[in-house]
Amino acid sequence: KVLFLDRDNTLIKCEVGKYIVKISDVEFLDENISKISLIAKKYNFVCMVTNQPSISMGNLSMKKLDQINSLIIKYCLSRNLKIDVVTFCPHHPHKGFINEISYLKKDCFCRKPNPGLFLEQAFLRNINLSNSLMIGDSNNDLLAAKNANCNFKNIDSL
Repeated sequence: KVLFLDRDNTLIKCEVGKYIVKISDVEFLDENISKISLIAKKYNFVCMVTNQPSISMGNLSMKKLDQINSLIIKYCLSRNLKIDVVTFCPHHPHKGFINEISYLKKDCFCRKPNPGLFLEQAFLRNINLSNSLMIGDSNNDLLAAKNANCNFKNIDSL
């Protein structure tokens, strides 16, 4: 069984309508991380699942995303929360952004609330989704978990 975690507004702050595109944008939610670290002990594995539409918009490179996620993983580990793997959706269905990457501009199966990120990890790692838990902050997180037959808890209810 696996603990799936949303990233923005679950582990780090992210204002509505804004995107985390540089290291200096990262502000940790220590109270959430502490609560999640206790819950994580009951699971075999922790997987961060996150939509990253800034990649398709041309505002965030894969290298910068790796740097941001690495910072988050290291920080969480220092707070007794080990994140074993990160999986993300780089797509975004809306077009018209100045620097957009056209081949990533699509309505895909991996972008939450679709279950693709969960199903991919379940296939790769032999995960029982019905015994797993997703912790997130949004309706998209709830729907993604439901669409993947995974349990859900809102971070605000922990």
